[in-house]
Amino acid sequence: MVVGILAAIAIPSFMKYQQKSKRSEAELNLNAIEKAANMVYAETAAFPPGTAGRTPATSCCADPTRRCQPDPIAWQGEPWATLDFEMVSPHFFQYTYAGAADGQSFTATAIGDLDCDGNEVVYTLVGRVVGGSPSFELVPPTGRD
Repeated sequence: MVVGILAAIAIPSFMKYQQKSKRSEAELNLNAIEKAANMVYAETAAFPPGTAGRTPATSCCADPTRRCQPDPIAWQGEPWATLDFEMVSPHFFQYTYAGAADGQSFTATAIGDLDCDGNEVVYTLVGRVVGGSPSFELVPPTGRD
């Protein structure tokens, strides 16, 4: 009976820990995009323009491992090449980028269905120029997967 009680406490805590560790991927990778965009802005006085839809294009849930597998070809286009950003190991999120034509703002997202139940979480990174300097804001998801 004690084992059952301990399991009832430990299993939900472990599941919560797993979800949190999966979500940290989005925060870390959007931080990498922020640093890269900041460097591009420092060199060119503009963020990369253009858009990239969900990369990779196929949901991570479509893979039997429930992770997107690395695909170097998916990351060769712009703006990923200018940002020097690509996923080189299995991951839980798809990434998007939408940069303004004038290079003064962009939005990047990390989109994931962490338990493959059809409910996605979206982390959003907004970059803009404020007073001649780049400014960034990471917006966490409003709901939890």
